[in-house]
Amino acid sequence: MTVADDKIVEEAVAALGLVDRGPIGAIGGQKAVRLVAKSGQTFVLKVVALKFTTDETLKRAEREVELLANIDNPNVVKVVSNLVELGSPVHAAAWVEEYLDGHDLGALFSGTQWSWDDVKSMGTQVANGLAAGHEKSVIHRDLSANNVRRLSNGAYKVLDFGFARHTLRSGLTVAGQPGTRGFLTPEHLNSYSGGPTQMSDVFQVGILMYTALAGDSPYPWTGDDYEYFSRLQTGTMKSIQEYRPELSAAQLEIVQRALHPQPARRYRNAAALRDALNALP
Repeated sequence: MTVADDKIVEEAVAALGLVDRGPIGAIGGQKAVRLVAKSGQTFVLKVVALKFTTDETLKRAEREVELLANIDNPNVVKVVSNLVELGSPVHAAAWVEEYLDGHDLGALFSGTQWSWDDVKSMGTQVANGLAAGHEKSVIHRDLSANNVRRLSNGAYKVLDFGFARHTLRSGLTVAGQPGTRGFLTPEHLNSYSGGPTQMSDVFQVGILMYTALAGDSPYPWTGDDYEYFSRLQTGTMKSIQEYRPELSAAQLEIVQRALHPQPARRYRNAAALRDALNALP
């Protein structure tokens, strides 16, 4: 069974003692996301269907729950239950996270240009969430606009550490590096040895900041992988100054350095990017 259908969701709801309030986000596929309640509080239930007990999806889910449980940071989504395996043999897994109102950045990037203050707030908070992972030697690797949520109170939360890599432990074997078109780094294309690092997470924050400032992506993906990969490998993009000539030299430098095609020329980690943003007026 490879689809997280209503039957599997019912199993998860029963196993975790929840009340199902219906689907949120995309419906169908291997992963289901549901709004649920327990003891009068609202949460989010995540359920993944598995093909085999040894499915790599189960290992990613176990790792994501473990990572989130060990990161206590206001800019990282909180997991509020253990991972529960469903069935014998196991055919699904489920866990519960805090409920977050608001919208993912993917829904907020609509071609409009954000103010520097709004971009600084977003970049600082996203970098702060990633820094909490970096402190535990965890690299996100798949930070995209749909993996960051802006809450109604203006706070930002980093989501979906399913493809994160713990550099002090053996990682999962995957075909190539995980990532989302439009948010990849040169390292994802093996342009630099070793694959994504903490500097790769910095690059992806740079993409988010550039997109918010410009109203356009520095490396848009239009469906042609060859053309997209070529631009990414050569660092071919429009200068942010073309879109926002009023930005100060220091503000431009922050974005340009985060997006440098050579990892060693970027901020060394998310904490360094956060601190650089905080140092600007």
